Amino acid sequence: MMFLILADEGLNGNIVRKLREAGFAVNWILEVEPGMDDEKIIELARNQQSILITEDIDFGEWVFAHQIRGHIIIFLRYGKESYSQVLKYLIELLKELEDSPMKEENEFIAINRNKVRRRRI
Repeated sequence: MMFLILADEGLNGNIVRKLREAGFAVNWILEVEPGMDDEKIIELARNQQSILITEDIDFGEWVFAHQIRGHIIIFLRYGKESYSQVLKYLIELLKELEDSPMKEENEFIAINRNKVRRRRI
């Protein structure tokens, strides 16, 4: 299953580049419409049926507080020393989602240097 990734404006540009190099279709808010507010980004992700990747914890809090459905949001949390491990987990997860016959669309996924944690919204 091919899907579109929507990268939040603040997402590390190296991650965007690595995802594109790995063959993923990525729209980056920084290139599309810098300064777009979080609610519009969430709406855009839903309308495009894209997976939203962010480093901004506010997305998770907002989505859970408002019980927003129809999304997969991936939150990345890493330091300089764990960047490559988090990137590895992210690419593995995206390949798994790409290969799965049915994509879960109500999920918040947090990736840090130690694990991938998946929660239904």
